Amino acid sequence: RVVITAFHRNMSEPTAKRAKGANPKTLTLNNGLSMPVVGLGTWKSSKGQVYEAVKTAIKAGYRTIDCANDYGNEKEVGKALQECLSEGIVKREDLFIQAKLWNTNHRKEHVKLDLMATLEDLGLDYIDSFVIHWPQACPATGKNVGICRAPVNNKPAKYSDEPTTMFPIDDDGYYCADMESHYVETWHAMEDLVEEGLVKAAGVSNFNIAQLREVLESAKKHKPAVIQNECHPYLQQKDMVDFCKLNGIVFQSYSPLGSGDGPFRKPDDPTLFEEPSLVAMAEKHSSTVGHLCLAWHVQRGLSLVPKSVNPKRIAANIDVFDIELDADDMAAFDLLNRGWKHCLWTATSHHPDYPFKESLPHDYVKEIAPLNTSGKDCQE
Repeated sequence: RVVITAFHRNMSEPTAKRAKGANPKTLTLNNGLSMPVVGLGTWKSSKGQVYEAVKTAIKAGYRTIDCANDYGNEKEVGKALQECLSEGIVKREDLFIQAKLWNTNHRKEHVKLDLMATLEDLGLDYIDSFVIHWPQACPATGKNVGICRAPVNNKPAKYSDEPTTMFPIDDDGYYCADMESHYVETWHAMEDLVEEGLVKAAGVSNFNIAQLREVLESAKKHKPAVIQNECHPYLQQKDMVDFCKLNGIVFQSYSPLGSGDGPFRKPDDPTLFEEPSLVAMAEKHSSTVGHLCLAWHVQRGLSLVPKSVNPKRIAANIDVFDIELDADDMAAFDLLNRGWKHCLWTATSHHPDYPFKESLPHDYVKEIAPLNTSGKDCQE
């Protein structure tokens, strides 16, 4: 029996049944690149916290750091990376850095400019995995590159007032949408970045199966290596996971614990930590609900990027490879699947490439763009 650091509130020093090296710590992408199974997510991590989180994670053994320019914290992530590299804590070739192309920059002439801004902020020469953040070019106009640069931040702004905002809004208060942009053309520009050596692998995020299939069939040379989608016990993504396994794509889960602090969360949304079956399972394993949920992702053969800025949780989140869930445990997880998405971002659903139209309420009408986003103010 191995002592695991406390993961969730009101439960200290849990232990769990361990398997003997049953779960691999890396996955091999379709281009031969090795990717760590568990990475540190940085979505919603505030300035002043993400720097310490990244350094703590790397010292704890993390090698994947998942970031994005619209999060508004890439400069601080870059500062932590550079310090870890200069101090000899880790070598660049041992890191797996993943970043994302923002919606504003789907036009082929804007894709590389987006990446170069991220490379500058992170202080790196290349990205290990670069993914299209969403399939829809919304919010976007197709006319300007939107990158995270103070004093122009990544908060919504009227395009007429601030043409380089990452969240352009029209004069009526709705998100601008670039209706002439399509993700297949964007993908071809992503392939060019791989050819240039600026990106080792390319992928997508928040795509549905039909969209992912179209990219696969349209790829000229480099097929998607990774898809990062919301996935947790309430949204198990079984069809997408099967599709990815058939086509040699690694499925990576974001919000693997259901995102209890997400910007789209409603008061009556379900909470994994209160599920009776999971609470009982945690007691059975002398563990925590959170720890077992992360182990559930690993046991399914998925990658995952849990976010935390708490040092103890950061250390605990990567210590899940030897936990063994039995058939009864996996069956209990199966019963929680209900197709619940927290990250719908409905204010962009008027774009034809919006991926989750089947999840919109039957009486949904186009809504005014929210004036807050998931990101933080861009850093100087």
